[in-house]
Amino acid sequence: MVNLDDDFDTDSEADENKTKIDRKKILIFLLPALIAIGLVVSFYSVLSKKSRPNTNLSYAVVERPVNNDDGTSQNKVTILYDIPEINVRITDETGAPQDISFRLNLELNNVEDVQIIEGLMPKIMDAVIAHTIELTPDELNGSNGLYWLKEELLYRINLIVSPVVVANLNIKTFNLNK
Repeated sequence: MVNLDDDFDTDSEADENKTKIDRKKILIFLLPALIAIGLVVSFYSVLSKKSRPNTNLSYAVVERPVNNDDGTSQNKVTILYDIPEINVRITDETGAPQDISFRLNLELNNVEDVQIIEGLMPKIMDAVIAHTIELTPDELNGSNGLYWLKEELLYRINLIVSPVVVANLNIKTFNLNK
């Protein structure tokens, strides 16, 4: 006697094996294609970032006439190089935290010095943050505190970028938030 149920079971098993094989074939072809697409997109994003200029760093060139002692006029060039915004959390004597955010720019005398400053920017940022984080709000209070901070940062930045000379350091914005 023939059991018809067994015949149906073998057909359904054959269909399942066929779909498993079809799924394996799809994965074999689809997986390398997805990997290739992912590699192309990642290489494109990496290469396009390297080809784009860094827009966070900016500077302005200012020319102004200066009269010499002999009566002739000469143009003096000043480069105002902007440092990205710095955000630091300091604590007072009681341990209460306060946030400081400020923007600085450096005065340079040569346009060629901009490349050196850009190359040393991580060191400059580290020195500014490391010095500022050790201060207390009382040390930064008032014009004397800001003047002292400005002079100390100018000294430390000049040590880092030597032989380039930073003529001056300008505080563009300074916010002390509680």
